[in-house]
Amino acid sequence: MKTPVHVLLTALLLAATACSVYDSSLVEKGLAGLPLRPPPSTSSEADEVEAIFALRNVSLDQSGDRWRRFGLDLDGSNTKSIVDDAECVAANGHPPLDGDNGIDNAFGQYVLPTVASLVACLEDNIALHQGCGRGTVLLRLRNWNGTPNDAKVDVSTFSAVDGTSLDDVSDLRWGGDTASSLLLPGSANEAPDPAWDGDDYFFVDPSTLITGNLDRPVIWQTDAYVSNGRVVLPLDAGSTFVFLTGPGSFSIAINGFMIADISQDGQTIEKGLIAGRFPAGKLVGALEPLGVCDETFQGSILGLLTDNLDLHADPNIGSPDDQCTATGIAFSFQGIRARIADTVAPVELPKPDPCAGAGDGPEPAFDRCCRSVEINSPNALPADCSAEDLQPYSDLPNPIPVPLEEGF
Repeated sequence: MKTPVHVLLTALLLAATACSVYDSSLVEKGLAGLPLRPPPSTSSEADEVEAIFALRNVSLDQSGDRWRRFGLDLDGSNTKSIVDDAECVAANGHPPLDGDNGIDNAFGQYVLPTVASLVACLEDNIALHQGCGRGTVLLRLRNWNGTPNDAKVDVSTFSAVDGTSLDDVSDLRWGGDTASSLLLPGSANEAPDPAWDGDDYFFVDPSTLITGNLDRPVIWQTDAYVSNGRVVLPLDAGSTFVFLTGPGSFSIAINGFMIADISQDGQTIEKGLIAGRFPAGKLVGALEPLGVCDETFQGSILGLLTDNLDLHADPNIGSPDDQCTATGIAFSFQGIRARIADTVAPVELPKPDPCAGAGDGPEPAFDRCCRSVEINSPNALPADCSAEDLQPYSDLPNPIPVPLEEGF
């Protein structure tokens, strides 16, 4: 017998198959939305400003035609019809059409709506865990001149195991069921969560570092730049972002760019985007941690993806006559200043495995007791959702994710 989740996923897949982040004054050929690098004279070996931002309001929402406006032109062509030039051979020879100004975001058009609808509280739970410091993504700028234009900046990203609003973190200890929670000195009580006021401390996950060294992050470029206040960080094929979702996690591997608009006072990231190529072979590895364990459903979603591939996984490998192996993907975020603790967390962030017992019991339950369902689709909120279920989302300093306005 089909479960409600089976029926829902089947309907979503059928619907999906039936069916800006862009400023023309800043376009470098083939890269919609990326500004040109400033002149070398804007950078100096003496630049020493450091700025750390904790990311929040991570939004995967690609509903309606939003997918058209968020992303980058990754292949240097604008595929407006199936006869236009494309980077590679798509399924059936029919490439997915690009969004505005050549934006490549087929993943946002075809796959993310299915995933986000299946897991109704996906964004809420990402916001909840990142808001508490669990898996919070951190962006660090170093060797920056502190102005809106710098031709060469050291930029890296990390993930945090935990974070706190305390000013003194020297005596905090680690405990809890997985020894991954910050505890107050001499107490079993957890340290207060981040306040998101610009002064929080976060403890970096050692898995996002090379040999546990804060000066050697896994995602790191010494040749990033800032143009008109917009940070541009290239991301190679090994760049993976993992977001906790409660009973599971959502992992996204991207070969592309992170761009972030720093506010005039330097205290916030007003708008940010992570966009690039998502290899087809990474999809199953992303679905299982999320809780999509049934191999039939995995195959259905994978089929939906492979039918709409439009890019090479590596832009430097392959010809127009080769089959496409990746799809364009994009998601947005905001951020606020933060601090990184001098001591690296002693353990990696625990990542639940909701499919560990697949086949031995019921499928993982998807949380539907959250603020976005309560606000946007109150009739879909299950009757057994209590005020206690919804309270953590109401108390969170970060609101539930709200898609960024148009005109990035």
